[in-house]
Amino acid sequence: MSGKQANGRARRPAERVHEEVAGEPGLVRTTPPFQWGMIYLLARIFYGMRNRCEDALRPYGLTPMQFTILATLGRWPDLSSAELSRRFDVTPQTMGEMIGNLERRRLLERSQDPANRRALLLSLTDDGRELVKTCNAAMGEVEAEMLSGLSQRELKDLRVRLGALHDHLGLQVS
Repeated sequence: MSGKQANGRARRPAERVHEEVAGEPGLVRTTPPFQWGMIYLLARIFYGMRNRCEDALRPYGLTPMQFTILATLGRWPDLSSAELSRRFDVTPQTMGEMIGNLERRRLLERSQDPANRRALLLSLTDDGRELVKTCNAAMGEVEAEMLSGLSQRELKDLRVRLGALHDHLGLQVS
């Protein structure tokens, strides 16, 4: 889309510097005309990625957070709402509302924890598992498009470095 992003917002042209990437013949990197701070750069990338994810998930009636909850339950079934709220750093009330919406759509279900009769465990329904599978494919397309300008070596290096930053910050795997 020339001049507009998928979400309809106009893009502002930025002056860019084109430089050949060392050790990668024919690969040209486009850089901004100034040095960005790391927090600013990571935030810009996050918001750009979030917008693309929202666009990809919209046809399925999911937000990125709802998809992440479902994908997490696909990886680790039988988590409680309290465990999810801690993993995603949201209040139990907020998580309860999100879970209620997903449960009404019959994408997840609650069952009693055999070890604690007061706790309810969450798991995906068949419809939830199918939707996660479909949305994983859509997210894979977003990721492939987003990272298409990087070489295999750069992708591997980026994954290692982001993983190290994730671990350094003490973030939990979701």
